[in-house]
Formats: sequence, structure tokens, C-alpha cells
Amino acid sequence: MSGRTTKPALILAVCSIFLLSSFSSRAQCCSTGSPVGASVYVGVLGKNYLRAISYYRHSSSVDFYEGTHQVPKTGGPAEVSNSSFNFVGLAAAYGVTKRLTIELDAGYFINKTQVWNRGDIIEGSGFSNGTLTFKYGTIIRPVQQVELTTGFGIRFPFTANPQYVNGAKLNADVQPSTNAFGISEMLFFNKGFPAITLRLFSINRYEYNFRHKNDYIQPTDYKYGNVLLNSVFVSKKIMKYFFGILQVRNEWKTNDKDFLNTEDQHKVINSGYDLVTVSPQLSYSIAGKWNITVSYDIPVYKNYNGKQMTPAYSFALSLTRDFNLGKKQPTIQPAVIK
Repeated sequence: MSGRTTKPALILAVCSIFLLSSFSSRAQCCSTGSPVGASVYVGVLGKNYLRAISYYRHSSSVDFYEGTHQVPKTGGPAEVSNSSFNFVGLAAAYGVTKRLTIELDAGYFINKTQVWNRGDIIEGSGFSNGTLTFKYGTIIRPVQQVELTTGFGIRFPFTANPQYVNGAKLNADVQPSTNAFGISEMLFFNKGFPAITLRLFSINRYEYNFRHKNDYIQPTDYKYGNVLLNSVFVSKKIMKYFFGILQVRNEWKTNDKDFLNTEDQHKVINSGYDLVTVSPQLSYSIAGKWNITVSYDIPVYKNYNGKQMTPAYSFALSLTRDFNLGKKQPTIQPAVIK
């Protein structure tokens, strides 16, 4: 963000704010694909700036919902008792020009686990989808601290084949990847109020998943639902190096489709949802260079298609740093011997 007067600590705090917001896109415990869009939620960087991000998220689910109502567990042996996942990832963004930023992120599910009443534990693990994103700063006004950025991303799988364990294909809820390509569009708006050390942010993001058909053991033709994500943030400086953030996020996901199932227009009934989450976050800047951020997600509204297990809570931790690769190092002249 070349030419901006924003302090480095606040810039890094903003970075982690948007990183952690992206964690929750598809962050339900039983979802498939990366719960991370990484830095796709950050505005553009200054020319020759590099941003490196590492992150971790844990999510847990215990309750079933049907529509807007919690439904009791049957307790039958063929029912899931609880589920969870642990995810780690890396992301990097580079400012090609003062308006164009290119980002790449990838992550790994340490585990995506379902515990069944009959005692079975089903667990998947592996690389999720990666994302290559191009963002353009349509409006950048450093003095007014205003930014409007649009972006387009390409999501790609590291494998086109679903995961098998002991010869059995894992169900969609514990697959680490969609095994298919996808595209995304995003709109980011930022307004700062330096006199009161407060910032407002908004994010609108839409993800479209294509069908995947490859399977090295048995035929498959499946399409994961599309996702619309809308988030609003308020960030306030608490004290030197400390920033408090409150995020309100709405996620809407369409039904998955199984094209080998000819009933109800291939729709997977127990998929898709409308979810509202409140996420308080705390960010701390270390020497104005490193930034560490923690967040805790609290679902406040759930509306699920069919009967689905829903998230109870999740928390995340991120570490971020910006590097100025265009900064010239001072030249040291050799001493002259007289």
C-alpha cells in the first residue's frame, strides 16, 4: 500500500483481520475443501511488497440442525456423534504494481474427523484446494484512507481423485479437497478513521465450484455447492500494538449435486446452509514487523437444508509479516588506505 500513512502495526493488523475472516468460508466441520481463502480478503499491497502468512484453525461440531431448529440425535449406531478438523496453511501475496496484487495460498488438513455412535472413527487428511488470486485496487486514496478492490481467483485441486482409506472412499464430509477446479470473485471496501483509530471493512465474495468426474477406482460425478460470503468488520486500537476486532459474517451455500443420483435434479438434500457468525478477534504487533492474531467464531443463526451437523465453535491463530523487496540497501564504500 505504497504512499499510505497508516502505521506498519496497523497494516499488519488489517492483514490478519482479513486472513482470519477467510478462515470461516466453508469452515464448517463437515465441509470439504480448504476453510481458508488466505489473503484473498486483504486489499492490494504496495509495489514490490511481499506478505507472508501462516495460520492454524480448529473447528468442532456436535449438534444437528434441520432448518432453523436444533433436532435431537437419534443415538442410532449409524449416526455421527461429533466431528472436527484441524487445518494449517501458508499464503503469500506480492504487489506487482501499486494497484495489482497477486496471491497464492495452499493448506493441509491435519485431520477431518467424524466419530460415529457405533464406535467407528472416519478420518481424512491431505492437501486442500489451492487458490491463485489477482486483485486490482479500483479506488486507492491514502489521505482519506479509502480503498475499493476487486478480485478474481482460480481454485485448483492438488489431485483429481477423492481419498480412499482401507479401500473405501471417504464420504464428502471428510474429503480434504473438492478434487475440482473453481473460480471466485471478490469485492473489498475499507475506510479508516485515524482521529479515533478505528477502521471499517466489508467483504463480498462468491465461489463457484465445477464438477469433478475423475476417480481411479469407481465412477464419480459430484459438484460441491457454491458459496456467497459477506462480512463486516470494526477494528479499534486498544493500546500500543494491540487492536480489537469484531466481525459479523454471513455465509450462504447452495446444495451439493450428485449427478449419479437422478432424484430431485441430482440435489444432495442434506447439504447447503445459511449461517451467521460473530467473531471477536485480538491482534498484537511485535516490534511493528510481526503480527499475531487470534479469533473465536460464535454461530448466532443457523438455517440448514435437510439434517446436518453444524459448527459449535472454532478458533484460529495467524502469524503475518510484510517485506519491502524494493527497498534499496545502503551502499558501504570501502575504506581508503592513505
